[in-house]
Amino acid sequence: MLIDEYDVVAGHAASVGRVDPLQLYYLMSRGIRRPEAERLIVNGFLTPVVSQLPIEGVQRQLRDLIERKVR
Repeated sequence: MLIDEYDVVAGHAASVGRVDPLQLYYLMSRGIRRPEAERLIVNGFLTPVVSQLPIEGVQRQLRDLIERKVR
């Protein structure tokens, strides 16, 4: 976030939710099993964010952590 002002208050919020059932249905209707479909959706969502990290080692560690959590 880039804010080019001096008297600005900015906040940040995060949330966790379930995998979108329509995306899951779409992948499963094409023969992809549920665990793999969920993994693809999560990785597809997070890859653009992880790839912005400036240190490759941190990227790799975060990808490994995500992979362990999605299994």
